[in-house]
Amino acid sequence: MSIIERSDKSQAWFAIRVTYSREMLVKSYLDGIGIENYIPMHTAVRTYNGTSRKVWEPLVHNLIFVRTSAGELKRIKSESALPIRYIMNRETNTPTVIPEREMQDFIAVVATLNEHVEIVPPEAVDLSSGDRVRITDGPFRGIEGVYIRHKGHSKVAVAIRDIATALTAYVPAKFIEKLMTE
Repeated sequence: MSIIERSDKSQAWFAIRVTYSREMLVKSYLDGIGIENYIPMHTAVRTYNGTSRKVWEPLVHNLIFVRTSAGELKRIKSESALPIRYIMNRETNTPTVIPEREMQDFIAVVATLNEHVEIVPPEAVDLSSGDRVRITDGPFRGIEGVYIRHKGHSKVAVAIRDIATALTAYVPAKFIEKLMTE
């Protein structure tokens, strides 16, 4: 039995790939039918005809996170003409489901709009060498992730499976609490 059949009614976060940078079109459609979704966004400076201006754009193109039931997402995918595909879990060959806490921490890091927050591919950082931690103070208070050194700075990495890793801005060691491993 697939994940789609097992969890037909329960809500979960799914990672969805959108083609041709049409993530805002998909977001608009999902917003219109009341489906919770999230696109990591940031301000970028773009130059058009020699004039620079700030634009609000997706931080990771072609990616949208959707919170709904598997059955509802399957229905949307089959009944609409939306340019979407599931991002599949390589181990189970089922659509990637993101745990609620992991998604909320990822959103909290990106939503600070701190210019030093980065989203990097999962292979760009070695999470196996870091400690599992919670940030106790500052703008990232309450975030749980892996304490790492990246480009010479202490950061906390919040990974979303094989999809993306959000890195906080510098976090002082005094704001870090090591979590006990189970």
